[in-house]
Amino acid sequence: MRKTNVITEGAMMLAIFTVLLMISVYVPIVSIAGALFLLLPFLVYSSKYPAGPSIGLLAAALLISFIAGGLVAVPLALMYGTTGLVMGAFIRKQSDSWIVYMAGSLVFLVNIVLDYIIGVTLLDISFLDVFAEAFKQSMADTSEMLGQEAPYTESEVNAVIQYIGALLPAIFVLTAFVAMLLITAVNYPVIKRLGVKVKPFTPVRNVRLPRAILWYYLIFMVGALIVQPEAGTAWYDMYVNVMFILQACLYIQGITFIFFLAHSKKWPKAIPVIITVLSIPIFPLLYLIRLLGIIDLGFDLRQRMQKKP
Repeated sequence: MRKTNVITEGAMMLAIFTVLLMISVYVPIVSIAGALFLLLPFLVYSSKYPAGPSIGLLAAALLISFIAGGLVAVPLALMYGTTGLVMGAFIRKQSDSWIVYMAGSLVFLVNIVLDYIIGVTLLDISFLDVFAEAFKQSMADTSEMLGQEAPYTESEVNAVIQYIGALLPAIFVLTAFVAMLLITAVNYPVIKRLGVKVKPFTPVRNVRLPRAILWYYLIFMVGALIVQPEAGTAWYDMYVNVMFILQACLYIQGITFIFFLAHSKKWPKAIPVIITVLSIPIFPLLYLIRLLGIIDLGFDLRQRMQKKP
């Protein structure tokens, strides 16, 4: 590893990061594309060089972000920088791509939580307060537009806000993992073209979640029947968050089963993709896929299908 190469490529990655940061902070609409690729320089650099130079790149990026974008840009640089460095380090060790994705998602999640804590404690900005105000305003605008009273009472609106508040940890988890799925999907083809060697993802059809998830799901359902979760209690907060995450896992298991079924039946590749996309806005389909996930985990449908002559 030549020192000149480390410095030269580091300067190049820093320049690319600065451009992407400026786009993300100052250019509307295009900023979305900029944010998607913001971790690319860190990902590429740390996949080639060890921790020392990579941390040096992050430190320089934080300084540049403060100069170019002010104090607001620093958390953005820290979030994408640390995530990119960790993912790149795993890639350099030739770890499985799903492990790289999980590591990146966890680091991204930690950054989201830290940003929220800083926003609440130091800046007095609460996501829940912002959501509550926006939600109430949306209800008022809807009733005004329709020329009738609001479809929901104030107590019902407050119940929704309270539920979202209790669900905040699970929302953070879901946001981190979905965001990293999208970021990984758009950045992996780029780093491959740049010569970074990455292990291919295990096909979705072969992904199996632990069967223990189903047992946890059943335990919490039975627990809710024995002790009713009441809003405002610690049991309620734990119940809604754990069930939300477990239901998301069962949904993912159902999606992977659909991909397995499509492959075994030789369906067009577009069919499972279309089903996945449609299941997000169509709730009955989402529940059906989750049920498939439960059945697949409980009765090992794939193994039974493979045993059939």
